[in-house]
Amino acid sequence: MAASDAAPGNCAFGTPVRADALTHPPVVSIIIPCHLSTPSQADLLEETLASVSAQSYRDYEVILVDDGSSLPVAQIAHAHRHVTYLQRENAGPAIARNTGIARSRGQYLIFLDADDQLLPCALATGINALENCPDAGFAVGPREEMTYEGEPVTWQVPPPPREMQIYLPLLRFDWYIIPPSAVMFRREVVEAVGGFRNPWGADDLDFYLRAAYRYAACCYQAPAVTRYRRYSTSSSRDGERMLHSIRAVYSRQWSLVAGDPASEAAYHCGLQRLTEIFLDCVVENIEDRLNSNDRPRALRSAELLRAESPDHWQKLLQRRPDITSLVSGTST
Repeated sequence: MAASDAAPGNCAFGTPVRADALTHPPVVSIIIPCHLSTPSQADLLEETLASVSAQSYRDYEVILVDDGSSLPVAQIAHAHRHVTYLQRENAGPAIARNTGIARSRGQYLIFLDADDQLLPCALATGINALENCPDAGFAVGPREEMTYEGEPVTWQVPPPPREMQIYLPLLRFDWYIIPPSAVMFRREVVEAVGGFRNPWGADDLDFYLRAAYRYAACCYQAPAVTRYRRYSTSSSRDGERMLHSIRAVYSRQWSLVAGDPASEAAYHCGLQRLTEIFLDCVVENIEDRLNSNDRPRALRSAELLRAESPDHWQKLLQRRPDITSLVSGTST
C-alpha cells in the first residue's frame, strides 16, 4: 500500500479541544469523522455524541475530526466530555479516520459515523468479547436500525453469523458489517493493516477485507451495540460513485485470491452481487434526479446505466418511459 493511501495527509489541525481530558491513556478510542453542512447534520452529531456520553463503560476518549465542515463543530465538541476536537481540510472520511487514529491513545478503537449512535452497552460488550476471545483481532456485534428521524424500523435486522474466519464470507458478500461502529478493533490490527485507504465510498469494505484476511473475528449475536440510521440520500446510495468504488476495492483483492478456485469464486460472486445492488441504486438515483429536475446528473447516470446493463436500463424504462426522449435529445 502506498504511503499516501494510509497517511492522514496534510492536516490543518485546529487547536484541539479537550473536554475533561483524561490523565492516562484510555482503554477505548472512539473516532468520529464529520462533515457538517446543514443544521440537521449538526443535530444528528449532537445525538451521536450524547449516545457516547451514555456509555456504561467510562474509560474512553472521543476523537472528533472535523473534515472541512461549513458549520461550526468546536462548540458541539465543547458540550461533551472526553472529546478531542481536530479540524482539517476536507479529504473524505477515510483520511479523517486516519487523522483520528494518529491522535488516538486507546487500546481498542471504534469508528463511529456522525449520524449513528452507540447503544449504552457498546463499549463494555466489545471489551468483554475481545477479552474472552484473545485470538480475535476484532469483535463484530449486532445492530439496530432507525429511520432518518430516529424511529425504529419495521423489519428485523439479522445478527452477524457465528464464525471467526470472515474474509471469504465478506468477499462473497454473504453478509456485511453495517455500520463500522458495530466493530471494536484492537489497536495493533488497525496499525498492522495501515489504517483506511480511500476508494471513494467503500473505504469501510476495503478496511474490513484487509483486516479479515489477516485476523480472526469474534462475531456475537447479542446484545446490539449500535444503531444505524437508514435514509435514501446517504452517500452509500450514490450508485455511480459506489460502482467505481467497489470495483477499486475488489481489484485490490485479486492478487490475494488468484489461483485458488474457492477464493476466486467468492471474489466474482461478491463483485457481481454488489454490482447488482448499485446498479439498482443508479436506477433510483436517476428517478430522484428527474423528480428534483436535476437533468444533467440524471442524464449522465442514464448513459452509464444504458452502457452497463440492458436489464437495468429496461427496468428504468418501465418506471420512467420519458427517459428515452431525454437521452436521445442529448445525443442528436
